[in-house]
Amino acid sequence: MPNVNLSGALTPFSREVLELYASELASVRFPDLDLPALQALAAEVGDAQGEVDDLEAQLLEARQRVAERNATLKARAERALAYARIYAEGNTTLSERIDAIRKPANPSEAAPKKRGRPPKQQTQLDVLDNAAE
Repeated sequence: MPNVNLSGALTPFSREVLELYASELASVRFPDLDLPALQALAAEVGDAQGEVDDLEAQLLEARQRVAERNATLKARAERALAYARIYAEGNTTLSERIDAIRKPANPSEAAPKKRGRPPKQQTQLDVLDNAAE
């Protein structure tokens, strides 16, 4: 048996059928279908779920490495920009280009703006109408 919690990997339907065959139908045999056959397939599901769990753990580790490397890059980029500012003194065009670069204060500021209409602003008339109701 795999090292995976099968109850989480199996669908409720499959779990119920397995339980039925493990209890009331334990001695019943159909061509190519009995409790051992169902248990073997359930074990394959468990093995596949184990692979998914392993891959998700690897993905999480990879995402953490990306975040760490982005943090390192951001720190170096900030230093590089500081050096560039000093280098650009006296060069108005380059200084303007450097000044146009803004570092985000936090990750959410780096995210693209939401699309769609902005929320409707209430006018004084709307406030009065709502108060009258």
